[in-house]
Amino acid sequence: MKRISLLITFFIIILTVGCSSPTDLGDFDTKRWKEDINGCKGDRAEMIDELVKVKSKFLGLYQKAIIKSLGQPEDQELYKRSQTYYVYYIDPAPGCESSPEEPRILEMRFTSLGIANEVNIK
Repeated sequence: MKRISLLITFFIIILTVGCSSPTDLGDFDTKRWKEDINGCKGDRAEMIDELVKVKSKFLGLYQKAIIKSLGQPEDQELYKRSQTYYVYYIDPAPGCESSPEEPRILEMRFTSLGIANEVNIK
């Protein structure tokens, strides 16, 4: 009986963590952000002011929560000590029709545990 209650508790915890609601980003339109892959449509560039307002909310989030909010990153880099960088293009990326020479990017650095500890717009 004790085992069953432990298993039920374990599954409730897993469901609670796994089915958590997306991060509250206020008026930031995550759907519009995700649909503008590589920033090719220009929607992300138009959203820059909203992005600046919410970028601090990404600090302390796990990679899965970031992906849930912003979609898959356009680029990832594994760095020393198992740190990871995610890159999202704000301006059209190289390969888009109207790509600037140096497009602006949203860059996030994650610890080896997958927690965002640095968020920059470059």
